[in-house]
Amino acid sequence: MKKKQIIVSLHDYEILKTLCYHAPGTDKLREELERATVRKGKVPADVVQVNSTLQFRDERSGAIRQVQLVLPAASNIQLGKLSILSPIGTALLGYSTGDVIDWDVPAGKTQLHILEVMNTEMNV
Repeated sequence: MKKKQIIVSLHDYEILKTLCYHAPGTDKLREELERATVRKGKVPADVVQVNSTLQFRDERSGAIRQVQLVLPAASNIQLGKLSILSPIGTALLGYSTGDVIDWDVPAGKTQLHILEVMNTEMNV
């Protein structure tokens, strides 16, 4: 199945590319960045970016979660801060409200349905 094109701001792209060079386990993130459309201007408000707060449903378990997608140093799952380097964090980057993503996680294949993206400010 062909994956939907994802959108990443130039700001996020530059930070995440640097992260890929310095952190282990970034192969999936690197793959996602290579296929992303990079926007120099504002990204649509419903697109998941670094620091976005979003709500998604794991279609396999039915669990609905609200998280903020953050850089690894800020991650804290108890506070709902999900690292961009986690399998689900990498999967969510660049997708929009309503998208359903097929993704491999440690427990197997799953589908993530983005229910809402709540961006307070857009990266430029």
